[in-house]
Amino acid sequence: MNLALAVDGLIAGYEPGTPIVAGASVGVAPGEIVAVLGPNGAGKSTLLKAVAGLVPIQSGQVRLGEADLIREPAHRRAALGLGYVPQLENVFAALSVEDNLALAADVGPRAGRHAQLQQALALFPEIGLRRRQLAGRLSGGQRQMLAVARALLGRPRVLLLDEPSAGLSPKIVGELFTRIRAIARGGVGILLVEQNVRAARAIADRVVVLVQGQNRLEGTPAALERDPELAALYIGRATGAGA
Repeated sequence: MNLALAVDGLIAGYEPGTPIVAGASVGVAPGEIVAVLGPNGAGKSTLLKAVAGLVPIQSGQVRLGEADLIREPAHRRAALGLGYVPQLENVFAALSVEDNLALAADVGPRAGRHAQLQQALALFPEIGLRRRQLAGRLSGGQRQMLAVARALLGRPRVLLLDEPSAGLSPKIVGELFTRIRAIARGGVGILLVEQNVRAARAIADRVVVLVQGQNRLEGTPAALERDPELAALYIGRATGAGA
């Protein structure tokens, strides 16, 4: 498979000798959505932060296409085409929607900047209608849409999304995930960490289940739903609650 992102045997954590991600591997093809699921404390968000360059990596490989990212700082990874949307503090609350987008657009090349901005606003018309509004006064769903739109202005080849549905109503989750699917159709690979199991399974092409920082299961959402080990680990208990 031609992978946009390849993570192999990743060992990472905040303190030396105390890995939270303990050998996890995951690949994302262009236009593919891969959901990372697992119980609390499994290392899901730490995996994304390590790939983004925000958590120290002790060993393993991270490749974005042909580029080896393992020694690249976070800003270089972004410049090479790796977008990252954290769960919290993912917009500048004291700035307007327009200024948030302008700051993100300024990071990329000037050529095509206006077209990129228009594409982002077309994908998220809700925030386009609130361009003068402070980002801190947006609803939770609107703020998350702004965060994703900002990431898209960096022209990512792969987008890392950390629990984008957290705190959102089922209706807003459905709307947001419809846009995420549209982004993937445009060729962007998406690595998605989620606690909302039902929503993640509905959008994902493949699912990776982490337990204690290691791969436990991997497959299509339909195949894993039939796997008896999955129910014992996590998803069977969470599917009804959507946790």
